[in-house]
Amino acid sequence: MTNFNENEGVKIDVVHAYLILGLVLCHKPTKILELGLGGGRSCEAILSAMDFNKNSAQLTVVDNWCDWGGAMPAGVMEMYGNRASIKTSDEKEFVHSTGDKFDFIMSDADHNHTNEWFDYVYENLLLPGGIIIYHDINLFEDSFVNLRQIYARCLAKNYRHHLFNQNSLPGERCHRGLLVIFKDL
Repeated sequence: MTNFNENEGVKIDVVHAYLILGLVLCHKPTKILELGLGGGRSCEAILSAMDFNKNSAQLTVVDNWCDWGGAMPAGVMEMYGNRASIKTSDEKEFVHSTGDKFDFIMSDADHNHTNEWFDYVYENLLLPGGIIIYHDINLFEDSFVNLRQIYARCLAKNYRHHLFNQNSLPGERCHRGLLVIFKDL
């Protein structure tokens, strides 16, 4: 098996990772939640921005390790354990059991069901003025069609948002879609 931080198949694309980095740099969140570690690229972007901001931000990372056969891959705690709170949990279980609220949420975990609790996360976990991001919204392919419901709800509820899904170079994976949603104060 490939080392978790070498598996491009479970990493967010580089372009969207840069966007996440920029959003954290500019927004200056102090309570950050990442749902789904994958291959760690988005986590690296968030941690880099946190280091730059020096605002004592706290990062919580939640994953059920489904991409890794249900077990946390070797190296995760060594790479991130001293900089983030790493929790092993299904997304739904965590979302409905946490009492914490966050001003920045990155969601790239349960692609088959996350749309089912989107409203709950937006209303109960995301602080006013916060940003929530969903990866793989994928408007132009048949995979994860259910994630399109999140985009449709943003339109229906008039949430401020932008869907980043344009490739400009060969090999980019931006077409998979990164939906950035802003919660008004």
